[in-house]
Amino acid sequence: MLFLLSFIACKGDLLANAGEFGRILYTLETDYKIDGFKLTEAKIATGYPQRISASLTPSGWKMVGDEPFSVYHVSADEDNLVVDSESLLDGEMGVPGFTVQGNAAGSFTIESKLQDEIVDQIALNFVVPDEVSVLSWVRGPNTEEFGEEEGDNIKVSVGSQAAFIPIPQFEGERIIGDLEVEISIDPPEAAVEGYNIESVQEGGVVASSNPASVYFVQEGGVEVCAKDVVNDVESCQKFTVE
Repeated sequence: MLFLLSFIACKGDLLANAGEFGRILYTLETDYKIDGFKLTEAKIATGYPQRISASLTPSGWKMVGDEPFSVYHVSADEDNLVVDSESLLDGEMGVPGFTVQGNAAGSFTIESKLQDEIVDQIALNFVVPDEVSVLSWVRGPNTEEFGEEEGDNIKVSVGSQAAFIPIPQFEGERIIGDLEVEISIDPPEAAVEGYNIESVQEGGVVASSNPASVYFVQEGGVEVCAKDVVNDVESCQKFTVE
């Protein structure tokens, strides 16, 4: 059984840095814990767009004045770094944020400009993940709350539901990454994909498979694997269903 799991950063650690000129604060939010707080010292997974918000410091306001919405962001190395700047059309009222995607490993610079003048800039570090770890949250068949589970082999009961957070790693450490993984289950008949029901009406049911979860329906050993579909890296978590 295969399905895609999209991971979007939200409600997690914040990594931030003022730019080199001290006029803009750049902030990236993750859905899991990252060592450190400085965005410029963090490592970011290649191959996926990551969203970064921007806000003016006092010196930035002095330079920009009443035109914060006119600031835009560009890549100083368009071959290796793709920057998509937001605008008023995206609902931004202050300095627009942007998404950035590194297509190769290395340190690349984003420039924030007002017309043709550089307001600030920041260099970010990108690496190719060499591992994807799986953080598992499990809810027993007779409980309402999920508990974080870890270990080489996690024991669960038949009927338990498990949800997963894929976390990219590099050289044994967690890195930043809004990424897309493919989840596979072996044996495939040991679990079924869960659906999230948003509403039930006479006209039909509104439901979604994202965020992804599985229900264990068969006793025995089960392996859940997460594969980074861009960087071709896979890690697996074993379960024993009792």
